[in-house]
Amino acid sequence: MAVPAHDQRDFEFATEFDLPIIEVVTGGDISKSAYDGPGKIVNWNNALSLDLDGMDAAEAKMKLKENFAETGLGKWTVKFKLRDWLFSRQRYWGEPFPIVFVDGEPRALHESELPVVLPDVDTYQPSGTGESPLATIDSWVQVRDKDTGKDAVRETNTMPQWAGSCWYYLRYIDPHNDDVLVDRDFEKYWMPVDLYVGGVEHAVLHLLYARFWHKVGIRCSGNFAQVAEC
Repeated sequence: MAVPAHDQRDFEFATEFDLPIIEVVTGGDISKSAYDGPGKIVNWNNALSLDLDGMDAAEAKMKLKENFAETGLGKWTVKFKLRDWLFSRQRYWGEPFPIVFVDGEPRALHESELPVVLPDVDTYQPSGTGESPLATIDSWVQVRDKDTGKDAVRETNTMPQWAGSCWYYLRYIDPHNDDVLVDRDFEKYWMPVDLYVGGVEHAVLHLLYARFWHKVGIRCSGNFAQVAEC
């Protein structure tokens, strides 16, 4: 980030290689460590023709945003970040999406066409094109659309096991129900989960994905009585 006075990693790098450490926000002792808390702007020196010295750092940030928008140097935006190292890593053995493409347009399979079963294959080597290994299995990919009778192509991306493991705890409650995923009364009695034991990936990512799936269940079917909590 190149702000050694206010980022500890930069501070340690600059200290190691004897680089200048210039304070920009007051409030800490940058002779000892980086400071990343609130404070006043210093050493701005009229950069960008803006007088920010002495201004509260939070206020100065807003001033900079406004300046960038007015001068065309940038624009305001809000970004949300969720690491997608799951769905983007395509495998053969993930849960397939129940989608076919007819004339290039996607169609969700009818309930009578479910489940979509993965094919038995001798090998599931990578396709070499960035597509799922399923894309190489023409006998599975090429199908006939039941609605139109036209040739159709299956979606070959897969969900990477975590998709299924984001709702299995619900199915445990009512594993033999052939009508719904879980009976509403059972779900109301047993949910939400009180304690989940797992590593960092489970504690951060898995439970986050589980919440998404639970909310989808509520929105789409109304079958889930409570949102999973931890």
